[in-house]
Amino acid sequence: MTNTNSGTDRKAIIMDKFVNWSLRWIPDSMVFVLLLTFIVFGLALAFGDHGPWQLVDDYAKGFWSLLTFSMQMSIMMVTGFVISDAKPIKKVLIKLIDIPKTPTATIITFALITGVISWLHWGMGLMLTIVMGKEIAIRKKGAGIHYAYIVAVAYTSMNIMANGISQAAPLLSATPGNFLEHVMGVIPITMTSLSPFMMTFLFIELICLPVIYLLIKPKKENAVEIPDELYEEFTQTVEEPQEKKAMTPAERMEHSRLLTFIVGAMILAWIINFFITEGVGKINLNIINFLFFGLGLLLHDNAADFINSVKQGAGTIYGVVIQFPMYAGIFGVISYSGLSEAITEFFISIATPGTYPWIIMVYTAIMDWFVPSAGSKFVIEAPYLIPAAQQLGVPVPQVINAYGTGAQIANLVQPFWALAYLAAFKIKFQDILPFTFMLFIFAFVLGSAYFLIFPMGW
Repeated sequence: MTNTNSGTDRKAIIMDKFVNWSLRWIPDSMVFVLLLTFIVFGLALAFGDHGPWQLVDDYAKGFWSLLTFSMQMSIMMVTGFVISDAKPIKKVLIKLIDIPKTPTATIITFALITGVISWLHWGMGLMLTIVMGKEIAIRKKGAGIHYAYIVAVAYTSMNIMANGISQAAPLLSATPGNFLEHVMGVIPITMTSLSPFMMTFLFIELICLPVIYLLIKPKKENAVEIPDELYEEFTQTVEEPQEKKAMTPAERMEHSRLLTFIVGAMILAWIINFFITEGVGKINLNIINFLFFGLGLLLHDNAADFINSVKQGAGTIYGVVIQFPMYAGIFGVISYSGLSEAITEFFISIATPGTYPWIIMVYTAIMDWFVPSAGSKFVIEAPYLIPAAQQLGVPVPQVINAYGTGAQIANLVQPFWALAYLAAFKIKFQDILPFTFMLFIFAFVLGSAYFLIFPMGW
């Protein structure tokens, strides 16, 4: 027993040191983009064709090249929040949580629902996993479900299944006029996220997730449930005023259900017609955003309710608004200076057609520590990863599939995307890391096996 306990203690100490190092040394993403700018300039000077002033010019040329993409990503994040914040969605989630009567059934239900939602829209998955996780902790108090474990299930289910149809790389690649159309053309989403290859992979993940969760679930006698003070805080209700003041004509319009319903229904009708006439193969970033914009209008009571939700969601996009132009500047330096060709040659030298997708997966996972946003990373990596694939004879859709898979893996062991969960659940990353690390191993092993066995897809 002593030896077992000592081994467990050592593992806990190692994890604590790892987390403390991450929190101490990994700065805000804004700092990373500034540091990465200097690094890319240095690499371009060493391996590119341009001098210092020419590189500044390359940076300036690239800086404004991704404004459309920046807006698209901003809308995606906001609409995900708006839908998650809608009252009908929250009511349905609470009802679903109440259906399972045992802890095991609760976790299975939680994993499957959040997995499917995150596959549809990662931004919505992020918010709804937090909502559902809180409700499980509250409503299942006394059932013996470990609080940190609930948070870990919420966080990992969102991340693992976020490699779906709302991923930036597949949607951007399917959008006409994308920044790399001259290199790779327009790649339908049916060749990436909706391909049989990726749908099978994600189905395997979805089926395996509940099994993994149950294997790592703490025993009832060892479970530490939600603290009483958090339980009281999360269950506090805000009393609405009894008397309603008379509204002005402007306020009546703001609170009219008719206006948002008409516009939302119009958008949804257009989307339905699009799917009938064009099919799912034509889905791109604009179509997804248009769909969720319309759903957001339909799910909220009125314009005032909708815009209040938008205001809250807007707080999540400051990084995109400010940092994406800077990543576009880095893209300009890589693309125009000759650096992309040098990096392309490097990847060709270390890879074979059979190993290249796996190398992309691992490389992207490593890069995630420096550029946590999958959209930002794709802007930086695509200019050299795609030409290397073309020279090696690896299908470009497979590059995008491997990239999307790798982009999710590191999130399971680094705290950047977990910050929203830590703030919402008032918990430390150290508390969930033992669980997320096990899911990291699962995702890495499964991804490695899949892309090494089927490097060219099928």
